[in-house]
Amino acid sequence: MLGGVARRVLGFLALVVGLAAGPGGAPEPKKVKVTVITILAGEHPAHIDAVLVHIAKEVQKKKPEFKYFKFECASCQSLEVNTPGKFCLVDKKEAEVIIKQPADKNNNVVLVVKPPLQGPFEYETVCGKFLPIITRHETKSGHRLIIAICVQPCKGGK
Repeated sequence: MLGGVARRVLGFLALVVGLAAGPGGAPEPKKVKVTVITILAGEHPAHIDAVLVHIAKEVQKKKPEFKYFKFECASCQSLEVNTPGKFCLVDKKEAEVIIKQPADKNNNVVLVVKPPLQGPFEYETVCGKFLPIITRHETKSGHRLIIAICVQPCKGGK
């Protein structure tokens, strides 16, 4: 059995560990799941893959001439904060993603992305939603490479 002093020391240590874990007592996730979707887009032929309808509408706000959206592939990686992950795309191109800040209380995430043929840039996005990025890479068939990135887990189980 523990004496009174030992119980108080253990209680204090439990309190310190609980405070270090942050609000709610749960520690921040050590890894963040990053999903990258590879999409080919262009003016012809007019076709949008069913899984890309919402992304196509967002892209068409900037590039209304794009009428063709083809899903190529998707890949996921669990990344630690500030650790780069490389994602294979098409034509031996790759994108690099770094989590700078996991989901905050408002479900905002800060990422650094380096698409093919472009320098890295930092942006803040909402956790759990895909953000499309129109890259500078064009395939031999004349289609533009678009990557869409989503980060999870989100606060509140979203």
